[in-house]
Amino acid sequence: MKKLDTQSFTFGLESIHKNSRMTLQEDCYDTLDIQRHIRRRWHQERDTLIARSYWTDAQKKEYVLQHLAGVVDYAFNQIPFYHEYYKASGYETGALRSLADFESIPTLDKNILRSVQTKDFIPRSLAAEAPEMFWSSTSGSSGVALSILSDLDSVSDNSLTYYRMFQRLSGPAFSADRWIYNIHHIRSWVSSMSGDYPTFTLNDIADVEQFVLHMELLRPVILNILPSYLPVMEPYARRIAQLQLKAIITNSEASSRHEREHYSSIYQTPVLDEYSSEEIGIIALECPYRHYHPEFDFAHVELKDLSRTGSSALATVYCTDFMCRTMPFIRYDHGDIVSVAGNDSSLCKCGKHGRTIERVEGRKDDCLQTTGNHYVPAAAVTNALDSFFNADPNVSSFRLIQRATLIDFVFMYTGADTEQISPSLRAFLVQLQTLLKMPVQLKIERVAALPDTSSYKRKKIISEARKNG
Repeated sequence: MKKLDTQSFTFGLESIHKNSRMTLQEDCYDTLDIQRHIRRRWHQERDTLIARSYWTDAQKKEYVLQHLAGVVDYAFNQIPFYHEYYKASGYETGALRSLADFESIPTLDKNILRSVQTKDFIPRSLAAEAPEMFWSSTSGSSGVALSILSDLDSVSDNSLTYYRMFQRLSGPAFSADRWIYNIHHIRSWVSSMSGDYPTFTLNDIADVEQFVLHMELLRPVILNILPSYLPVMEPYARRIAQLQLKAIITNSEASSRHEREHYSSIYQTPVLDEYSSEEIGIIALECPYRHYHPEFDFAHVELKDLSRTGSSALATVYCTDFMCRTMPFIRYDHGDIVSVAGNDSSLCKCGKHGRTIERVEGRKDDCLQTTGNHYVPAAAVTNALDSFFNADPNVSSFRLIQRATLIDFVFMYTGADTEQISPSLRAFLVQLQTLLKMPVQLKIERVAALPDTSSYKRKKIISEARKNG
């Protein structure tokens, strides 16, 4: 039996063929044998995986503590970096007996990892170049690209978390013959399970007409997409709605709740956000009731309060991929800030228990800074931007830039003459000043195209405030 070549299903569409020829980092493990392995695990574990999603807080804590103790002791005894790092804080094998014990060990971030040699972040007993060891890397959008080593178990676990997500969103419609359509530079799972649940990956929508026609031919059940493509598809909204997709999943780029609700209405399909990273995999998924629920059974997600405002609080996010035994990230700080709500015993209408993430505010370094030396999460301002300009026919694309002076902002956009958007900009300025609690100067700059960012990811807000500090 040969592996199904999912990328061959281009139906003679030139743009689709041209933009599906790229090499993905997942290709190194996308073999027929590994697909079969994942397929066996999916059929054996699917019901358990789905059921675990709805566990109570008590069930989750017992499960998580056992796995956290295992990965910390393993890292301490097998990985040179962790041994020295934890030894310096007084850690000993077997010391982790509670979640409080776990939260007392030091955190990890990219700044720390910059100084660590890759060989010291790999278990002593592991041959990094051995068969069934797979290298990948993060995107480097934060300025630091990290190499990541995975084995059969970790790539299988990661694939299963994605298939579970697709199953939960699609229900009975997620059958073995249905396609998943992925528009991204990575895939994060295998191209099929030895022919079942096939995925077609496109690295760019160069011709929207051909893209929509291609989806009509494949009839996918799920569309996985960067948020920046949502407005690109809008002229074909009626045809996309007729596909009856079970969900459009956004990831990798910041998007606001307003934007996702707006396009949910346009495409008559739930547009839901996936909060994930290449280091950890899926961290949390937005449910149809607009709450992000942290995944807990392959990674532990800590939401550490920073401040509280009304019924919600700001928190930083520490993640631990406790099932990994090649290069585990333990209490890893991505540098993200989120808004959180509820408590461990909260029950969402979707049936899941526990504290929720209400909004992914963005990286700490992306926050806007005020003259009072306070920081305002970019997501709050993005939501305001989207509420004014997403549906404005005079604005095709836009970006807000805070200059190093703090009070000077530039609204850069492509679209109609400035006079036609001035009323919306005046109203937005009032809201911006309310959010920042300070007066600001807003300059309008109409451009032919928004300048590229340092990575492929879209940025609606850029702060230059820290460049002088």
